[in-house]
Amino acid sequence: MPTDMVRDTAVVVLLRVFEKGEYIDTALDRSLRRRNLSERGRRFLTHLVYGVARHYLLCDHVLTPLVTRPLESVPRPILTILRMGIFQALFCHQVTSPSMVHTSVDLAKRHGHAGTAKLVNAVLRRAPRSLDDVSLPSSTDEPVAFISTRYSIPRWMTSMWIDELGKEAAEAFCKASAEPAPVTLRANQLRSSAEQLMAGLAKTGYRAEKRTAIPEEATVLEGIPPVRSKLFQGGHCFVQDPASMLPPHLLEPQPGEKVLDLCAAPGGKTTHMAELTGGEACIVALDRTTRKLATTAENIRRLDAPGIRLIQGDGKMAPFPEGTFDRVLVDAPCSGLGTLRRHPELKWRTRPEDINRLAVEQQALLRAAIRLCKNTGVIVYSVCTVSQSETEGVLHSILDSEPVRREDGPEWLDTWKNGIGTYQTNPHHDGLDGFFLTRLRKQS
Repeated sequence: MPTDMVRDTAVVVLLRVFEKGEYIDTALDRSLRRRNLSERGRRFLTHLVYGVARHYLLCDHVLTPLVTRPLESVPRPILTILRMGIFQALFCHQVTSPSMVHTSVDLAKRHGHAGTAKLVNAVLRRAPRSLDDVSLPSSTDEPVAFISTRYSIPRWMTSMWIDELGKEAAEAFCKASAEPAPVTLRANQLRSSAEQLMAGLAKTGYRAEKRTAIPEEATVLEGIPPVRSKLFQGGHCFVQDPASMLPPHLLEPQPGEKVLDLCAAPGGKTTHMAELTGGEACIVALDRTTRKLATTAENIRRLDAPGIRLIQGDGKMAPFPEGTFDRVLVDAPCSGLGTLRRHPELKWRTRPEDINRLAVEQQALLRAAIRLCKNTGVIVYSVCTVSQSETEGVLHSILDSEPVRREDGPEWLDTWKNGIGTYQTNPHHDGLDGFFLTRLRKQS
């Protein structure tokens, strides 16, 4: 009997992610393009890959007492197969236990030998059949250990969030971060409204609805992103979390203005600003690498977004005179910890020292943006994280030393307002990725 193609592909993708450092979406997209899978197979492959990455620590917690040797000594393909088996046992209720064991043993034969197949068979036959059967640390006596294990969050990260958010909010955030995020689209309003996009999607078998007050947002109710559909290929939409749609609205670019997107790739916010101004603003999209700018250029082409100029350069030393731009967007490089639902691999790659390093870079970028902005112009700073060092910490440092003041954006954004000119989204509050945004007005 041939090896299950979907599960075999999942093993290959997970090895690329955890052994070669590829991003999940990149590795998965490459395999989806190469393998001729049914729509159901594509969905299950996506579910397996993201599920194992999300629950990596929990899977290892379950495996540790079942495997008679240290997990680090198990060959990586076999350990990946074991993690996939545990994930299926705990979270894939449509997969029977015999099927999970049988397909896992077949994979172990393909990626190992008879001995590793026996190991996989012995371990997975003794695996718990539901979360209720998993022994976890006490949530009362060992809150860090409990949250970290149950929701697969590194302990240092769990401790940081408990310190910054409090135990209940930290647990709620970690719980939400371990859940799949919905597929959300931004309608290209130069071509169609959100309502027209949803109607077009319905004709191709995708059901979608509006879940926020953001005009362009449309949330797909089930399935994977419709990137192969004619609507997507024809530039009618962009795959983007609703929280990521807020920075251009907070910046409020106007026709006729000169606008700088200081960290533009992959172009989601750049093209959004072009749409908001009807293509009648001069938008400069700056980024450091040729590869990222090539992706930005492709998105600009597909969306047919007008009025955008691409320039390669370091945002901290942008090649423009002081006071060149009416408005500047700083969507700064960050830890991305507010997007763990979509990028679960980030929690295994981020280190405590990365937070402070990024905060230093974010301050430098924001200071450069203030220098490049005209007097009385507007700067928006946004990051897709919730760590205090990268959010309030950066803002307070800037307010103490730069000629800017916070000011509120449009009133309809007040749903996410948490202070004068500052806005926060959270997956456990509003179902959006965790973003922090602030709007600043440059003083004369």
